[in-house]
Amino acid sequence: MQLRAVSIGEAVPRESFQAQVRSVFDSAVNLRLADEDRLLTVFLSDENELPQGIRISEEIPLRSLRVGLAAFTKGGILSFDSSPHSIDLRGAPVWKCPIPELSAEMSAVFAMRSWSAVWVLLNEEQRRRKTGIIAGEIFQLNSGTPLNRKIGPPIMRLIDAAMQFDNEGAFRATEEMIGLGPGVTPSGDDILLGFLAGLWSAAGKDQKKLSFIRSFGNMIMRLADRTSEISRTYLHHATRGQFSSSLSNLAQAIAAGEDIKSTAESALRVGHSSGADSVTGLLIGLGVQNAEIRERMLESGNTW
Repeated sequence: MQLRAVSIGEAVPRESFQAQVRSVFDSAVNLRLADEDRLLTVFLSDENELPQGIRISEEIPLRSLRVGLAAFTKGGILSFDSSPHSIDLRGAPVWKCPIPELSAEMSAVFAMRSWSAVWVLLNEEQRRRKTGIIAGEIFQLNSGTPLNRKIGPPIMRLIDAAMQFDNEGAFRATEEMIGLGPGVTPSGDDILLGFLAGLWSAAGKDQKKLSFIRSFGNMIMRLADRTSEISRTYLHHATRGQFSSSLSNLAQAIAAGEDIKSTAESALRVGHSSGADSVTGLLIGLGVQNAEIRERMLESGNTW
């Protein structure tokens, strides 16, 4: 059975490639590129995009693909050894993450109001789900969930380091966060990913900010062998300003002050806690250089 890809992410190779099936889920299959420590993801979705994604909209039995199975492209067709399934990549539109071009002006009144609305929604949803991270409690040291108490101090040091463009301080904080928490994308990684999205969103053409982001990204990748293969892939792309559409759509909505509730709810629905953790990082990253937003975070989730 041959399907057509609905879209492909900007990080998917345009030339022929060889890969191997590394993990299989009901609606996604991860392929490891030959000779590279990163994954491509074939996934079923009606709307979401990934920088490393090959999106399909027609359901095929992805569970029939086995871990270890060889995958390869020839003439623009992605095929799998010993499988009747293939995906036609030819002519699929390329999705490019808009975050590096966003230039979010977080001092604008409507942007700060949008930020606040998402912060409230985030905390409400985290408390409802009883997730390991509650954003407002991060800044209440020695209180909250065990994971909150463990991750709060390095997050606060990371904020201080980013405010001062302190590479060494950022590295030390990242050492304590990467790989922290359960799951294939631990909470510490998801927060770092979202934090990078926030920094990229607000950097614009400011060369000092961009230089720090790139140095910070290099530090993260130096530590990436401490976490899972899937998480490393997301972090790899995050250091290059490439994020999922659910996160980038939310960053755009906050910057524009539009469609906040529906866009935030979509981002928060990702996984059990990964979406919420990434949104936590995004909101913190957006507020790093804004004193009013930093004060708002320290108020621990109360409405303005």
